[in-house]
Amino acid sequence: MSNKDGRQQISAIILAAGTSSRMGQPKQLLFLQGRPLLEHAIERAISQGFAEIITVVGCEAAKIKQSILVSDPRFRWVMNEEYEKGQGVSLKTGMVSVNQQSSGVMVFLGDLPFLAEQTVQSIFHAGMEMLTDCKESFVIQPEYNGITGHPVFFGHLDRSFIERLQGDRGGKAMMNKIACRRRFPVDDRGIIYDIDTPEIYEEAKKL
Repeated sequence: MSNKDGRQQISAIILAAGTSSRMGQPKQLLFLQGRPLLEHAIERAISQGFAEIITVVGCEAAKIKQSILVSDPRFRWVMNEEYEKGQGVSLKTGMVSVNQQSSGVMVFLGDLPFLAEQTVQSIFHAGMEMLTDCKESFVIQPEYNGITGHPVFFGHLDRSFIERLQGDRGGKAMMNKIACRRRFPVDDRGIIYDIDTPEIYEEAKKL
């Protein structure tokens, strides 16, 4: 559905509910360039024209919400009580929270701090165009050197796909059911550079 100026409404979902088991501590709050890791992802989403920005939290949710203060009126936290069941459940939690008026949803991961603003903007606009040109459910995945990453854009999503989301691989299962899939090449390693382990975090601090 479009807003008052005729543009399609697009929502952003940031997944940040995980237990950070490989890191050994909540990676959402690890400091990088003077800010919590999750705040980098939130700022990337805020920089674009999303109708709403939903950040799904679970593990250490209270501490995260207390540490990261966001004043943008489009932003809100959503709690995933079953965060230990995997990322698919967090994705479902975010998807069912999306405004019914949104025609598209762009899904970010909370541990990709080096994602370029230009990349987010390019995917956003590609999704906007495809919402107009394509009437069926579709997905756009950014690709760097043949490897797909995030953020992923979902358009005209069938609600039945969302209801079947579960487990840690739920998102991939949902994408496999969407016939119209587009890979979007970008020159941005940030789409795949996730901070998962102490070793990667130490490397990231030097970049």
